[in-house]
Amino acid sequence: MNDIKLVVFDIDGTLIAEREHHIVPSAVDAIHQLHAKGYKVLVATGRAPYFIKPHVFEVLDSDYYVTINGQCVMDRNHTILKRHDLNREHVEHLLTRCKELDLSYGCKCSKQILVLNDYQRFVEFYGHGEPENGRFLDAQDNIALMDNDMAMGIFLVGEVERILPYQHEFPEWDFTRAFAWGMDIYDKKVHKSKGIEDVLEILGLTWDQVMVFGDADNDLRMITKAKIGVAMGNGTANLKAAADYVTADIHHDGIAKALKHFGLI
Repeated sequence: MNDIKLVVFDIDGTLIAEREHHIVPSAVDAIHQLHAKGYKVLVATGRAPYFIKPHVFEVLDSDYYVTINGQCVMDRNHTILKRHDLNREHVEHLLTRCKELDLSYGCKCSKQILVLNDYQRFVEFYGHGEPENGRFLDAQDNIALMDNDMAMGIFLVGEVERILPYQHEFPEWDFTRAFAWGMDIYDKKVHKSKGIEDVLEILGLTWDQVMVFGDADNDLRMITKAKIGVAMGNGTANLKAAADYVTADIHHDGIAKALKHFGLI
C-alpha cells in the first residue's frame, strides 16, 4: 500500500464510541505509528471545531481537520486553511422563517455558535447538559455579529419538521434531520469529501492516495471516493455495502486491525 499517503478518520462511531469521550487506546497507538511512518493524518467530522472532544486534539496531533461537514478546513495548529461560508441573505431569510415557526436557530461559525433565536432552548438541547465553555453566544438575531466570521453551517432546534415545507426557498442547502428535535443545514456543494479535496489540493495528492475510515451514511462520499474505504464493524449497512473493507467494531480494535491488514503499520 505504498501509494497511500493520507489516512482519514471520522470521529463519532469511528474514533470515539457514542457517549464516550476518549479514543480507544489501540487506535491511538495505531495512528501514532502512522505518523512515525510518514503518513499524513486527517480527521473529518460534522462537528464544529469547538465541539470536537478534547481528547482528539490532545492525543492524535492530526495534520488536518475537516470540520462542520467539510465547510471549515484547519491545520494541526487550528489555523483555517479553507472555509465555505453560507450566503448571508439566505441566513437572514431562514432566521425570519424560524422566528415565525418558533424554532431555535444557531449558526456554526469558526469560534462559536451564534444563537440568533431562543438561546436557552438551543443551549439546553444542543449542549446536552455540558458546560457552555464559551461555545455559544446569545446573538439575539444580531446578524451583524457575523460580519467577521460568517456562518458555515446552521442547526435548528424544536419541532423542526415545521421548516420542511419551506425547503424550496433554499435550494442550495441540504436539510438533514439530526435528532427528533434537531436539524442540520449545510451547503449542498460542500461535504466532508469536499473538505478532504481542499487538503488534497494543498498536498498535491489524489483520492488514489487516500484511505478513509467511517461508520455512518454521511461518510459514504469519502468512503467511495478513496482508494481504500474502510467501514467500521459498528457501521451502517449502507456504508458496509459501499466500503472496500469492513473491519472490526470500535471496541474490538477495528482501526488497528484494518491498518495492519493493509500493511500501513
